[in-house]
Amino acid sequence: MALTQTLISEAGPLPLSTNFNAEGDGEVVFYLSGSAWSQTAGAQLAVTLILDNDPLQTSVVYTNESASHKALVPIFIPATLTAGSHTVTLQIENDQTITDVNDNFNVTLIY
Repeated sequence: MALTQTLISEAGPLPLSTNFNAEGDGEVVFYLSGSAWSQTAGAQLAVTLILDNDPLQTSVVYTNESASHKALVPIFIPATLTAGSHTVTLQIENDQTITDVNDNFNVTLIY
């Protein structure tokens, strides 16, 4: 049975960051979901998950209209952890992406 640990479950704006302790060494999966918006029609919205200052993967969605919050494409991100303390951060990836208190983010660690 998989074990999960919720690392981030809160509203923006980004960046959001938290520290956590890994249960042990090995392969894990991070699950990332959230939302964002842009003042520009036809924008690509992008949010990156960073583990210990190392960008792992970016969730991206395209918006046709401006000023409309869009759900980012939820993604599963494989990674290798060592036991002990780590930091996970969510940050926007381009100047078209905007996040605020109306955008909610979730990062779950799956062992």
